[in-house]
Amino acid sequence: MNKFLLASSAVLLAVIGVSALRRDTRLTRSTTFNEEGQWQARTNALAESQAIAEVLRAEVLDKKNRVKQANGHPEISPELLGLLEGDSSRGHLAAWAELRRQLGIGWDASPDYVLVSKAALKELQYQRLVSAKRVSDIASDLLGLTRVEQSGMAAIIQRVRDGQARQVQRAEPSGDVVAQYTDLPMDPRVAMSLSNSFAGEITGVVGQERTDMLLPGAWRELRNDLAPSEAQTMTIRRTITDGQPDLTCEVRYGSHVYLSHVRYGNYPSSWFLSTFPGGWADLAKRENFELPAKFQQH
Repeated sequence: MNKFLLASSAVLLAVIGVSALRRDTRLTRSTTFNEEGQWQARTNALAESQAIAEVLRAEVLDKKNRVKQANGHPEISPELLGLLEGDSSRGHLAAWAELRRQLGIGWDASPDYVLVSKAALKELQYQRLVSAKRVSDIASDLLGLTRVEQSGMAAIIQRVRDGQARQVQRAEPSGDVVAQYTDLPMDPRVAMSLSNSFAGEITGVVGQERTDMLLPGAWRELRNDLAPSEAQTMTIRRTITDGQPDLTCEVRYGSHVYLSHVRYGNYPSSWFLSTFPGGWADLAKRENFELPAKFQQH
């Protein structure tokens, strides 16, 4: 009996020992797995840090090489180097001049052309349109407008002209006044609408950047041809010149007054022929007065 109990105890102890051993083994494996995961994370972080360090070393090396190259060319100033590296802010006029000189495109490089910045181009004063009907040759050359773009601009200008009639007001003649007409300014709301439409259509043809170069100069030239900024009154009066009947033309524009004799081919305002296509003869017929004998004289 005692032998049996002793044998059973031995078996029980063996089972308990095996269970404890298995538990310890599992704990060891779990600890080992966690440690391997932490090691892998540290390895990845180290690799990432090494990659970043390599990129930084390459950038530093590149900058050192550029500094060496700049030092190897003493004719390149620090200001020009900064400009070439992308610093195009204001205050680099000397650097721009140096760049043009280095490229061989300075002021005296060509008898016809000079290189200027786009910012300077926007400040230039030049005629944008010819007779308020098409883009001028200067504007076309400066902005590199193609023939198709020039044609597109001309069509836009013509549409604006066709859609906006001049507002000319007639006054009844009296006394020595044989005719009087007043060219009225454009309604501000109409002007704003036309200006916005004009700018939008131009942008569609030449793009926003070149539209900014053309406006507001082009619109100002076109608007002045469509209507005056102030009322302009033309008065035709009977007078005597060297003892003979004559006619004088008075144009009042704001505080300015211009006087001239009525003569062939001498018209007082840009709007005159658009209102009287036949010239003075047309006006005389409408208002029932005779042109003077001196009319053909210049």
